[in-house]
Order: sequence, then structure tokens, then C-alpha cells
Amino acid sequence: MASDTKRVGWIGLGDLGGAMARRIQSQGVKLTVYDIDQAAVRRLTDMGSEAAGSIRELAGRSDIVMLSLPHPTVLDEVVLGPDGLIHALAPASIVCDTSTNGRDAVLKVGAELAEKGIRMVEGPIGKGPWAAEKGELTVLMAGDESECRAVEWLLSMVGSTLYYCGPLGAGQAVKLANNLVACGNMAVLAEAYKMASEGGARLDVLCEMMPNTSADSWQLRHTLNGKLRKGDLSPMFKLKLARKDMRLIVEMAERLGTPIACGRAVLDWYEKGFEAGHGELDWGAIMLTSNPELGAD
Repeated sequence: MASDTKRVGWIGLGDLGGAMARRIQSQGVKLTVYDIDQAAVRRLTDMGSEAAGSIRELAGRSDIVMLSLPHPTVLDEVVLGPDGLIHALAPASIVCDTSTNGRDAVLKVGAELAEKGIRMVEGPIGKGPWAAEKGELTVLMAGDESECRAVEWLLSMVGSTLYYCGPLGAGQAVKLANNLVACGNMAVLAEAYKMASEGGARLDVLCEMMPNTSADSWQLRHTLNGKLRKGDLSPMFKLKLARKDMRLIVEMAERLGTPIACGRAVLDWYEKGFEAGHGELDWGAIMLTSNPELGAD
């Protein structure tokens, strides 16, 4: 079946999923959409998408189902639950999970779908809604390579850079390894900033100097210098989502038996930030737990 004749369903219309779905709809692909948030559904139907009344209904009207879901338990329910996709998708249909749900969750769901002849691939996303609207996401495809290529035409509408990472689960491994480093950079900055502050240093000098040394990082330039020091806590990536990813990272490392001492320490920063009530703020808000002045007006 040619790509332009495939029926495409989309489940999960939150900040990122909604932005991706709108981008694909704007490129001329007619979507059938489902979300528990009816306002999110209306934003798509106003653009010409069709709403499904249930997950099963969407499955019956789709050859490819794209997922953007907030947690592995939601993935399990949407695909395998009593109203799940597995009960209504035709054999040879494809489920493409663009979420960060962890390797174990993806492998479990993929195995159960395979027993029904349904194919599963993954394409976890790098960057955020702002990039999705422009078609500039990074997409980490994994699964059977030919099946990944069968959904590449859709993923290329939202992503300017697509990587094939390997078999199912490998996309999660790459994404979580990346996020371990990204979240870890932020935690190290929080510690360095507090140490310099307590040592009586001029913090403007610290933040001007570090980008010109081997201490440089994306988090330093964009999150600390570009946002937090300007009082901007609007979420590029919500702290609660970084906390979820760090939990998945620690779980994955423990399951694989790989070193994760640094990861556990990083997770502690995100747990503290979440417990302090900063979950809806930018992930850099972990710094507020030790440097509250960064959140001052």
C-alpha cells in the first residue's frame, strides 16, 4: 500500500504529541485522532482530522497508529488494555511509539503485538513542541529496519534528523543514554553554582567563563545562562518528565547491570525538584532547590 493511501491514527495529543499531529495534518495527511482531553482533540478536528470515540474505533480505522504517551503504564493500557489497540488492529498494521517509555515497556508491548501479527516500531523524540511545529525534531527509529522505513514518511514530516538505532528497544536505549547526560549536566551545574555562590564568587563571572572552557555544555548555554539567570522558568522540557526519564534510566541500568552511580545522584536532584513543587516548570528548575534566588522575580 502506498504511503499516501495508508490510514493514520494518532493517540496522545499533549504538548509534544499535539504539535506533531498538527504538523502532520498540516502536511496533508488526514488523521484519525484520540485523546481523553477533548479540547486537544478539537484543535485537530478544527484542522480537518477526524475524532474517534474510542481506542478500538481508531484501531479499526487505521493501518498505522502513532503514539505519544506520558508514561509506560499508559502505553500498556492504550495498546494491551481492555479497550486497547491489540483487540482491533488488523494483522500487518504498524504501531509506532514516539514516547520515552523505557526499553522494558516497549519490548513487552512489541512482543504481545507480534503474537497477533501486528508490527511495532519506535521513534522516541529529541527536542520539543517548538521543533515539532517546524518539522525539526530528532527521531530515534528502532525495530525491524524495513518496518521503520514504512513509517519514515510520517516521521520525516516532524523530524529533520532521523536515525536508525537498531532493533526494538534500541531507540529507548539511545534516548535514555542521551537524557542521562543532559539531566546530569544540569545537576552538576546546580552543584557548581551553589558551591561558587557559597565561596563568595561573582556568579556572572562563573557563567561567562565556563562556556569558554571544557565545562561548556548545551545546558549551561541554553538553560542556565539562556533561561534561569533571566528568570525564565517556562518549560522547554518539564521537570516532571525529566524525573520520569531519570527513573527509567536507573531502572534500565539496574536491569542491564551497568554502572549507574552518577544516575542515581542525578535522579535525587529531580526527585527533590519535583517534591518542591517544580514539576510543571523547566527541568532546570532543579536548581531552585539549592539556588532559590534564580526563581526570584
